[in-house]
Amino acid sequence: MKKYILILLTSVVTLSSCSDWFDVTSGSEIREKDHYSTLAGFQQSLIGCYISMTDNALYGKELSWYAIEILGHQFNPVTSNSSNSREMQEYEKFNYDHTQIFSDIENIWAKAYSVITNANEALTNMEGQEASLNEVYYHVIKGELLAIRAYMHFDLLRLYGYGDWKNRSAELNSKKTIPYVTTLSSIPTPQRTGKETLQMIINDLEAAEKFLKEYDPITKKHPASYYTSIDADGFFKDRTLRLNYYAVKALEARVYLWEGSKESIDKALNAAEEIIKAIGDNGIVMDDMYTYSYLLPEISQSNRSLASEALFSLDVSDVTSKITSYIIPNFVNTDYTAMYISPTDVESIYEGINSDVRFTRMLDQTQGDSRGYVPMKIHQASLDAFNKNRLSLIRLPEIFYIAAECYATSATPNLDMALQRLNKIRENRGISTPLENLNADQIIKEIQKEYHKEFISEGVMFYYYKRTGCKSIPNYSEEMTDTQYLLPYPTFEIQSGRVQ
Repeated sequence: MKKYILILLTSVVTLSSCSDWFDVTSGSEIREKDHYSTLAGFQQSLIGCYISMTDNALYGKELSWYAIEILGHQFNPVTSNSSNSREMQEYEKFNYDHTQIFSDIENIWAKAYSVITNANEALTNMEGQEASLNEVYYHVIKGELLAIRAYMHFDLLRLYGYGDWKNRSAELNSKKTIPYVTTLSSIPTPQRTGKETLQMIINDLEAAEKFLKEYDPITKKHPASYYTSIDADGFFKDRTLRLNYYAVKALEARVYLWEGSKESIDKALNAAEEIIKAIGDNGIVMDDMYTYSYLLPEISQSNRSLASEALFSLDVSDVTSKITSYIIPNFVNTDYTAMYISPTDVESIYEGINSDVRFTRMLDQTQGDSRGYVPMKIHQASLDAFNKNRLSLIRLPEIFYIAAECYATSATPNLDMALQRLNKIRENRGISTPLENLNADQIIKEIQKEYHKEFISEGVMFYYYKRTGCKSIPNYSEEMTDTQYLLPYPTFEIQSGRVQ
């Protein structure tokens, strides 16, 4: 049986044909004539892209909390006596073969390219509109649309393309990967090599950065009162719920780190350090964007989602209904789909450090049953209004970890700075003993541990292991290869001649 690491369980969505996602339909042609004649039309299209990103097939479920940290965080079935439990056990062992996961794989692909198509439609209609739109709105909307296009393509590349790029230069220069779609056309977009695709992602991010740098409210070119005066409809409210300037810089850091060359490591570090410098000790506070670099004194049941550390989140409608069968603080034997982490795994992940708030405040042990701990970041019943329905896609600790990794692995390593960045998060999570006198390899091992501790139930570890080319992962006995790491292309893509 061919095995794949799967980021989701099951789906019952019926798919359309490939042409539905890439063709320019008569409906979109009609919309061009009236929808994009006003600022409101472009605003609606942009917000529509974000709403589409909250689809269950994307970050509303499958690619965020429902990924359940399948690598390194073993969530256990309540009992082995039900079909649901058997399904969970198979999932934990990565024993879904190709035919069983077709619908899930194809649905992710379809929904992601649907978002891209919508962004492309709006971008196409923005051409020549700068004079007719307020310059702030024009730059911000166009910058965000380009960032959305880059974000979606990058995650498609991370899912369906190769990891461990620093050891793959020959393959990435010859093998084709996902199509990078930038136009509205009935002509299929050609595949390009991995390096060509990465460069197109970077091109979009650099363009987005330029559009946002001078006009995003959080960059403080204008006083807050200026944006208030032009923002009658609240368009700029809470920039963390949109791909703001610093979120774009964070995505740049991710992309460069994925590529992994020494030159890219330096660029990833520059992007990360720009964010860290902007955050400082007090955080970015501009209008309704509040992003802080530490939360130790504040972590409580009402804000365990850590939304205040987000550079970019999505507002996902009615998260409660999606998680109620899985995140169950006091589950019983009949709660077959309840997710929890075994005490042994918790002890291993947190190294027995009882002062770490990620252990003491972010996990709840089942009462009257010592079998495990439930991750509580998105448990809606305990969250206050600000934190409800928010799923964080980029949080600040990742930026500190990226900076630490870059300092440790650059052409001119700075191990002191690597430890400083790593210790910053550890200290603010309640770990009083700093890491000291470590070599580069030891620092990288500590960074991996920190990713484990920090990102339970956020869908991050799959990408970390794939990016770093881990051959051995916790709770899985076989050696990891591309067979497990690559999600296969949908059948209709293979039938149309696309290769992986």
